[in-house]
Amino acid sequence: MKKFSSFQIFAASFMILWGIIILYPFYNAVLTSIVPMSVYVRSPFLLYPPELDFSSYEFIFQWRGLFSGFKSTVIVVILGVAYNLFLTVTMSYVLSKPIPGRRIVNLFVIFTMFFQGGLIPGYLLIKNLHLIDSYGAMILPAGIAVMNLMIMRSYFQTIPIDLDEAARLDGAGEMQILMKIYLPLSVPMLATIGLYYGVDRWNEWYNGMLFIRSIDKLPLQLMIRNMLQSASSVINELPEDLRPNTFPQGIQMAGIIVTILPISIVYPFLQKYFVKGLTLGGVKA
Repeated sequence: MKKFSSFQIFAASFMILWGIIILYPFYNAVLTSIVPMSVYVRSPFLLYPPELDFSSYEFIFQWRGLFSGFKSTVIVVILGVAYNLFLTVTMSYVLSKPIPGRRIVNLFVIFTMFFQGGLIPGYLLIKNLHLIDSYGAMILPAGIAVMNLMIMRSYFQTIPIDLDEAARLDGAGEMQILMKIYLPLSVPMLATIGLYYGVDRWNEWYNGMLFIRSIDKLPLQLMIRNMLQSASSVINELPEDLRPNTFPQGIQMAGIIVTILPISIVYPFLQKYFVKGLTLGGVKA
């Protein structure tokens, strides 16, 4: 303890306490999803599970809409992230070059961060493109996140121009330079941007709510919401002696755990690229 100053001890204690405050809601959600209703009624804020009951998870996994929602969300994530990365990488590459009119294009891009077309024009556009009730309605409208574009563009500008000039002397075209020089050097950045887009696509619900009509095409977030609404009404309408061990709060927390678990599993594998990509992307504005 003599090796640490009083300030360092205070700072470490404060950060540990702050970490507990941040993690406890998630921890309590896990506990609420695995205890029976009687335990939750006695103590909604749990420190440990005195009894275990996985009825909430059984209720969710027996619900057929869960797998339909997973299928739609996986389709949106795979196609959407590929679509986002293609647009972001190609536009970032172009804007990182000293081409005529680059400043004007940058201004127009930044303008979209503050002003958008609006809900009604956006709906009419999707309708006129005949994308209503299709996966394209959830994928195509969200093409580029401007902040991700700026981060990628800043990183491309840090790549030495000598590599670009040497490739041009060897007869390489723009696409060859991008594919064989820029992208191999941008793996951490691509992983970072891909993770950003992946989380956004996984949490997709807004466009699904507006444009999707078929139940089997609804994304996971909307399916979970519908399931929670129907589960609460069904459980509350049953007599006390016929109610199952499940309860609305337990089903809700189990649904939260099920939806965030896939992203939580993927994140540790991308964490080293995520941290490195953020550092590299902020080198040059």
